Amino acid sequence: MEKSERIAIVVLILILVGLPAAILGYQFVLRPRLADVRTIDILAAAPETGGFQPDSIRVAAGETVRLRFSVPDVAHGIAIGPGLNLDLGQVDPGEVREVEVTFDQPGRYVYYCNTWCSPSHWRMRGVIEVYDPADPDALVIGESSLDPVLESLAAREVDIDAPHEAQAVPARRPSVGQGAEVVARLGDGLPDGLADAAWRRAHSPAEAWASLVEVGLSEAEAWDAVAHLWLGGVDAARLQDAATLYAKNCAACHGENGDGQGPGADALEAQGMGQHDDIDMVGGPAAFAEPYTMLGGAGDVYYAKLRRGGMGTGMPSFGVIFTPEETWMLVDYLWTFVFEVE
Repeated sequence: MEKSERIAIVVLILILVGLPAAILGYQFVLRPRLADVRTIDILAAAPETGGFQPDSIRVAAGETVRLRFSVPDVAHGIAIGPGLNLDLGQVDPGEVREVEVTFDQPGRYVYYCNTWCSPSHWRMRGVIEVYDPADPDALVIGESSLDPVLESLAAREVDIDAPHEAQAVPARRPSVGQGAEVVARLGDGLPDGLADAAWRRAHSPAEAWASLVEVGLSEAEAWDAVAHLWLGGVDAARLQDAATLYAKNCAACHGENGDGQGPGADALEAQGMGQHDDIDMVGGPAAFAEPYTMLGGAGDVYYAKLRRGGMGTGMPSFGVIFTPEETWMLVDYLWTFVFEVE
């Protein structure tokens, strides 16, 4: 081999190896050091190959940081919560997506995937610990675990994992619009408690239906009245926001139409994690569109299950991701699977 050929080969090797190394060095070493804010690189890999790496970071309260997410394998949806309204959207393999954020107060936040990425999708979570720079060694805690709704359920000795099947269900899908006419006709004759939003959150639609039948309504009229009482006062924009949360975080298992047949349902069953105590069906996520299972449960029970997760099932806790208000929004949205909203 002539000297000129050897030189050409060496130059080629330098180009093939040195150029990518230089690009990576700039991207992950030099650029962060030159940046005006601290940059934290986070790899979002499939759970089977490690998930988020790192899965825990520390940030000082008041510090602006640039979080840069890169995806090496399958598409992931990147979001940060609770209460930050930060959704970076779907990030495809080879893409890099970044966001600058300032955490004003100490606390605990979560970055997570909201696109079904694997049978272990629910493991795609990482923790951001925001500490007080005046006391960096103090324990960082998230939102208080003493949720008043969960405390109330415990005080009333309500087992949120127990079956709550309705004893009666409507022959057709109850109508919020028709229910408004029924409730207006009843006027002051509405049974005690039903006009109170707090009462409705702590009681099931089936309980309300039974009390309405007792005052003389037909079964169909009573169901229409229940539909109006549960959803008539809910703003359409609120339901739309909740629909987005559901589509990104719940539909993969529970199905777009609430039928419990999302793409993740079979995966949970295969892992032996699909049995829900609140549904008369083995091996699948709860079907919100099934009146027998949905109408027998109270809103605060669904709220609690969302925030705590399903014991012995594949449903993770969403209390670290959603605010209490976002959780109630989702509960409101779940009723749309059994009630017709015009």
